[in-house]
Amino acid sequence: MNVKKRIPLTSFVPALLLLAGTLPFNPCSAFAQSVQAPGDSPTAHEARKRMDMHDMGGDETLHLLVGHSMVLHSTSNIKRIFVGNPTVLQSYTGGPSEIVLTAKATGVSSLVVWDTQGQSCLYTIAADMDPETLQRSMHDAYPKSQIDVGGHEGRIFLSGTVPTQEASDNAFKLASSYSKDVVNSIRVVTIHGKQVQLKLRIVEVDRTKMEQFGINLFRPTASNAVGGLTTGQFPSLATYATGTPATATAPAVPATINVNNPLNFFIYSFSHEIGATIQDLEQKQILQVLAEPTLTAMSGQSAKFLSGGEFPFPVVQGGGSAAGVAITISFRPYGVKVDFTPTVNEDGSIHLKVAPEVSTLDFSNAVTISGFTIPALSTRRAETEVEILNGQTFALTGLLDHRTTESLSQIPGISRLPILGKLFATTKSYTHSVIELVVLVTANVVDPLTQPTDTTQPDMAVPNLDKSVFDNDLSKEQKLPKKP
Repeated sequence: MNVKKRIPLTSFVPALLLLAGTLPFNPCSAFAQSVQAPGDSPTAHEARKRMDMHDMGGDETLHLLVGHSMVLHSTSNIKRIFVGNPTVLQSYTGGPSEIVLTAKATGVSSLVVWDTQGQSCLYTIAADMDPETLQRSMHDAYPKSQIDVGGHEGRIFLSGTVPTQEASDNAFKLASSYSKDVVNSIRVVTIHGKQVQLKLRIVEVDRTKMEQFGINLFRPTASNAVGGLTTGQFPSLATYATGTPATATAPAVPATINVNNPLNFFIYSFSHEIGATIQDLEQKQILQVLAEPTLTAMSGQSAKFLSGGEFPFPVVQGGGSAAGVAITISFRPYGVKVDFTPTVNEDGSIHLKVAPEVSTLDFSNAVTISGFTIPALSTRRAETEVEILNGQTFALTGLLDHRTTESLSQIPGISRLPILGKLFATTKSYTHSVIELVVLVTANVVDPLTQPTDTTQPDMAVPNLDKSVFDNDLSKEQKLPKKP
């Protein structure tokens, strides 16, 4: 059997475009090729199918887009076909002198064709990914980024700029779903000079006491306002329900003030008397402010805050009975902790990733190991990503803590006597309360200060403190009188 091998020469072919030329199938005659694009009519496809091709020179590779088909036509009858990589290329016999090739996945495959006389020719078929398909997917997933997609013989090239490293990693993962060979040349370009200042108020709200005051911040109504404020001791929150004047048949309906649901109300800024409300709630012992940190970070960088402490706990390390057991002391932080990463978008909005956490020592669930009492941690944690405008505020709520308080009324002194003391003690009472953690977050874009050398020096009336020239620039009327 005489096999004539053609050596492939790699060359890039843009999407939806195939090489045009004559396939010198010596001795198997000449072929024609085409690609049927999605949405093509049979007439248009048939016209492209019978397109004449010039001589390719014998050293080039045929390119085919994944999901598309190529029709090879010969003037002599074909006896059999062999595909070297069936996972990449699939072949069909369209007739005695026609071969239909379909690209299944990106890669390269050889194709051997025999005619009825036993002569054969070998070709190389490169299945390329359609860059336009991935380009559209990139644009839909990251409309604010500038990502360019290219492809060659199953390899994907990514270039352009994105604002964060996370966006670059996500773009790489998306491209990897199209091909295993991805070259990521995306550059991370943040908006230089932009800083984000984050103001947080981490508070605990006693729901039980709040209901006793005739107010509920967390029960929405049909008007998206919550809990009518009936006691009158809280200031206005810029959410009003206008009344109606009296008529001949109906009395007047007074205007009311409602306190919004935090998820809807706290989208406004602190200028709407939120601070005054929190202060008033504190005075009524309904609310306790745990922390009020103010953090500033560069766009795309992270900042952390911890207000609390670290408690020690023993760590038992290995060793058999002969070596003994070694115990080391490690420390774990607890308290109020905040991690946030801001990113300033091109349109001025702020993409914010924030993770607040409040933890306390819980000795009721403590454990004892080797004589050490290790307290448990009661933790309330939240993590979210939001996109807000400059100066807007949002709230994280719903982190509940159910607490039970035991109280015992007794006669002082006598009730402490052994055995007889219990006769002078009343029954125990239990108070159940629900404490909710509320995190208010306000983000502002701030500009960095100018360099010290850029500061304009003030124009002083007295430019020099030298005694000899101290008052040279002053008029005679402004000069100080000399001592006699």
